Amino acid sequence: MNIDWDLDVQDFPVELKLLLELIDVETDAEAQAMIESSGRQINWQSFYSLTRHHRVYPTIHERLSHHPLSGLPKGMVQQLSVDYSRNALMMLQLSGKMKQVSEALDNKGIYALQLKGPALAEALYGSLSRRTSKDLDILVHPDHIEQAEEVLEQLGYTKTQEVSRIVSDWKWRQNHESFTHADTGTEVELHWRLNGDAGAEPSFYELWNRRQTLEFAGTDVHMLSNEDLMFYLTAHGARHAWFRLRWLADIDRLARMELDWDKLTALLRRYKCTHLVGQALILSAAMLNTPVSREMASLMSTDRPQDLARRVLIFIREKVSLCPEPESEILAQIYRNYLFSLRTPGQKAIFLARKMVPDTWDTQTLPLPKSLRFLYYPLHPFLLLHRRIQRRSALEREVGQ
Repeated sequence: MNIDWDLDVQDFPVELKLLLELIDVETDAEAQAMIESSGRQINWQSFYSLTRHHRVYPTIHERLSHHPLSGLPKGMVQQLSVDYSRNALMMLQLSGKMKQVSEALDNKGIYALQLKGPALAEALYGSLSRRTSKDLDILVHPDHIEQAEEVLEQLGYTKTQEVSRIVSDWKWRQNHESFTHADTGTEVELHWRLNGDAGAEPSFYELWNRRQTLEFAGTDVHMLSNEDLMFYLTAHGARHAWFRLRWLADIDRLARMELDWDKLTALLRRYKCTHLVGQALILSAAMLNTPVSREMASLMSTDRPQDLARRVLIFIREKVSLCPEPESEILAQIYRNYLFSLRTPGQKAIFLARKMVPDTWDTQTLPLPKSLRFLYYPLHPFLLLHRRIQRRSALEREVGQ
């Protein structure tokens, strides 16, 4: 791993260190040497569990299956092969659903951009089977949310995660709703913003005009340009504290592709998120040996992205899930502090100002009929205090255990 970026990973479990090395390795001889040097210390069940948690088992399967390597438990290798085949089938089925939804939206005149899923696997890895995805993430114009919902419902999808629309600025505070197909279980996240409650971002039509197009079985599928993809994936990974290595593997792939770094840097400065891309590149360079160009180094060399990179190491090391927060209240508090540190001074001011007015958390804490919703304004400080007391009590209970 590249030590130039001053990330201390010495306390990472040996299984996690081997996983990082195998993601980056290029030859079977290198892989064999790594396994031999650390094999006696490896708990292979823990190693396999990490491949699943970080969603990188397709990559590890490819590394270990080209030629037989000694020192590997046969059962684990076979299970990785089963997982790889199952994922390949799932991604093939998901690509069929993506094609169906894309055609249905297009027939209604609704522009749509695929954010991740099969389109991202094809764009970054050149194969559906080499990346995992559990759902489709589709971005539409905010004015077309209702029409897109109707299209999904006509295709048999049911809304399973609904954004409360009681508060008038819900389109700004939130960024997606979830749908599940009643028969197949296919999940779709319908987005109208790239990031929820994250300040300014490019308009839909700016993204649409810069789009790239892939063909799936005769159907054109549109996705973000490489520069917009870097903008989006780094914000997404940062928001989730990079707790899955799959997201860093995506950044590694994207950074090795042809990017207009001048255009990207201008985009990042416009939306005040150079620190997010800098953080991602530091993590990718340190853990996956991503080659660092002069343009990349300029984004990585300041204190803020380096501090943010160090802050997320605990979430990578501890094998936690941050959807939406860790089960541990101690880690949850660290995570909330980290999320606040991602914001620019202006975003922090807006965030604190919004704490003074009702939000969707109030509607969930105390549901009120429409005729009484005006009471959320005087009740908001008390509901906010109630939630904070609950969090503090949970933290004290955990510390006392």
